[in-house]
Amino acid sequence: MRAYGRLLRYVAAIKGEVALKVLIGLAISATYIGQALAMAKAVSIVFARSDLQTIVVPVVSALAAVLLRGFLSRVMESYSKVVAAKVKNKIRLLVFDKILHLGPGYLSDKRSGKVQSLVLDGIESLEPFLVNYIPQIITISISGLAIGIYLTSLDVVTGLIIIVSMLLCVIVPYLTVPLVSRSIVTYWRSYGTLNAQYIDAVQGMSTLMAFKASRAKGRELAENAQGFYVQAIRNTTFSLIDSGLMMLLTSVASAITVAIAAYRAESGLFPVMAISTFLFLAAECARPMSELNGHWHNSFLGLSVAEELFEIVDEELKITEKENADTVSLDGPLPAVQFQDVIFAYNEGAKPALAGINLEIKGGQTIAVVGKSGSGKSTMVNLLFRFYDPTQGSILMNGINIKDYGIRYLQSKIAAVFQDTYLFYGTVFENIRMSHTDAADDKVIAAAKAAGAHEFIRELPQGYDTVVGERGVNLSGGERQRLAIARAILKDAPLLILDEATSSVDARNEALIQNTLDSLTKGRTTIIIAHRLSTVQNADKIFVLDHGGLAEAGSHEELLLKGGIYADLVRAQRGDENNA
Repeated sequence: MRAYGRLLRYVAAIKGEVALKVLIGLAISATYIGQALAMAKAVSIVFARSDLQTIVVPVVSALAAVLLRGFLSRVMESYSKVVAAKVKNKIRLLVFDKILHLGPGYLSDKRSGKVQSLVLDGIESLEPFLVNYIPQIITISISGLAIGIYLTSLDVVTGLIIIVSMLLCVIVPYLTVPLVSRSIVTYWRSYGTLNAQYIDAVQGMSTLMAFKASRAKGRELAENAQGFYVQAIRNTTFSLIDSGLMMLLTSVASAITVAIAAYRAESGLFPVMAISTFLFLAAECARPMSELNGHWHNSFLGLSVAEELFEIVDEELKITEKENADTVSLDGPLPAVQFQDVIFAYNEGAKPALAGINLEIKGGQTIAVVGKSGSGKSTMVNLLFRFYDPTQGSILMNGINIKDYGIRYLQSKIAAVFQDTYLFYGTVFENIRMSHTDAADDKVIAAAKAAGAHEFIRELPQGYDTVVGERGVNLSGGERQRLAIARAILKDAPLLILDEATSSVDARNEALIQNTLDSLTKGRTTIIIAHRLSTVQNADKIFVLDHGGLAEAGSHEELLLKGGIYADLVRAQRGDENNA
């Protein structure tokens, strides 16, 4: 359990809250001890056949202890929730911030469902360890030691039996760690896989139904659910065995203690008050041990999950900033971009997606990058955003390596419309405002009008306040793309990237949006990634990529006269349009 020590650092960060929980826990333990002593006194009064009026005080004291314990328990429960929320939120923000810094490259080979279950459900499972187990073990150490010392002062043998049994109750669970940890890790991985498959099935439901694959996917989910069920039963079995051993240990210790006390009382060595005290306090020693065991088993899942969480936290950043990055500015002339001998491969040893790219984009120019699928067009965009860094070579912006700029600052200077438009669950207003959350309504509407989106937005049930659904499911592909264009317009960045910006738009709307984009490109540097070559004819310069390399460069007319790859692409596309 390598995560154990690291989690203790988070406990140290909330030591004030933990200390208060320990104090409340000690107060609750004091009510149990007070109740036990009061009941012992009441029993001794009955056995002594004293004046029954004298029993009123211990009985009332016991009732007062019960009432106070009920109040303190409610306070403890409420305070625990507050502390737990604080700690979990801190860890969740830490992990999410690290994922953001790792960027899309880190997530490219991860299942979103597994990441989701780890960041949400996984962090939830840390609560028992951080907020319950640690304060409880401190409380038990103090209260248990106090009870043990007190009982030892009455009788050394029975007191030591109580102390030893309490120590064993703390130590024994750790002896089962190797066995239980493997089971818990397998259980958590089964859960993460099942969760990821379920999310895949929900998001791809229409595809599953269209290809009559829903039953097959259902069987796959059922098989994994059965595996998860079996693992859950196995964990429960381990937990019951461990809990049973703990109960046996505390029961045997209590029984031996009471038996010895009874024998000594029978021999006249113990007064009734002493044996009553042993009887009630032995039970008080067993109670917190049982609670601690429950917290330990509830904590174990969190400890296993923490291993995976810290793997993310410890993941080496592949995209880093220089210490003085905040001092480097892009303000001034419009961004000029240069690719200098850029080579990039997504995985080590894989074929380069870009192989020795050299090109220059002057500030204020509108250039286009075209080529067949897989030629490296979108990879250039990924490198400009610093989602990845070149394997070799460098990219300059206004003569400065983009690695010298702050990452978020650099990204704030680039607006983009991607081919795969992503809209978040929320209103139209919220999705357009993404880069300027404080933008006034009139500016949002102006951006929507410029993107040709205002008319269809007005026809939505609540207009700009309409919820677009997860991934914009309530809108058509063209409508989603126009909202993405509006989002880019509102951002008003000096470098604009249009990655297949009209790919999901019909011919009529394409002409309208193209006019909008033509006006949008004025006063900024623009890079157009296009498959429809009709959208790039007016570009100042066109770069043609082929198998990751720069094959041709020139204007539309120059490339047609050259009769190379670009001319072939144009002829092929016109042929497709004529045959349509």
